[in-house]
Amino acid sequence: MPFASLPTGIDMYYEVAGAGDPLLLIMGTAADHSTWAGQVAAYRDDYTVITYDARGTGQTTRPSDPTTYSMRVLGDDAAALLDHLGIERAHVSGLSLGSATAQELTINHPSKVASVQLHCTWGYSDEWFIRMIDTNELPVLHEDYAMYIRTALLWVASPHFINERPDDVAAFEQGFIFENPHPPSRDGMLGHFHADKTHDTLDRLHRIRVPTLITSGEVDWQVPTRYGLEVQRRIPGSTMHVFTGPASSHIAFYEMADEWNAFTLGWLKRLG
Repeated sequence: MPFASLPTGIDMYYEVAGAGDPLLLIMGTAADHSTWAGQVAAYRDDYTVITYDARGTGQTTRPSDPTTYSMRVLGDDAAALLDHLGIERAHVSGLSLGSATAQELTINHPSKVASVQLHCTWGYSDEWFIRMIDTNELPVLHEDYAMYIRTALLWVASPHFINERPDDVAAFEQGFIFENPHPPSRDGMLGHFHADKTHDTLDRLHRIRVPTLITSGEVDWQVPTRYGLEVQRRIPGSTMHVFTGPASSHIAFYEMADEWNAFTLGWLKRLG
């Protein structure tokens, strides 16, 4: 299995699929590379798709001190993975924590990024955001992972998903933790929560000078659209798109994958 020993001090698990220009996908809080499965299938005919387990998730090293996790550190990990793969420049797409990671990657390693997509993104963790993350953190502190995923889905999923798709809800919950061969760990999740709560790039977002797509969902409770709009205002020439409809949640990439994939792939292709 492919592992990279990175100069940032971790061993990182990654996968590469498809052919074409490189496209790096960066997933959100506590989620490993497998969460991108629907996107890899959609993108691999046109791009070389790189997915990986971020620091603290999956088969990658899980440092035990949560305060060592930050978006800057996670962005440096992503840059080091590109170096390991010999990729000088890649398209980048990040979701939630992955979008904040992508911001730091693009700001601090601009030559490595050809374009960037920031899905369910924010530029600064204000008091409302910190308190929201606290609701996810509490069951993890008590090592009640069943309650964690149950609570987390109230923030990230749509009411339509919870009410009308019980089989999919059960599959999501089981696949994320209980049937996952490399489930999220307490150390890793607490580290990701620390990175979430300390994120702040608002005064540096203007440094992003590559084509930038920002998306949100109208029923994203976890990272409401107001945060994405603030990021869009700070990045010159960036494009904002809001997914609509009953499935347009924080996990719209999963709930409405066909529309989400078609839009994001179309945006990439229009770049030429």
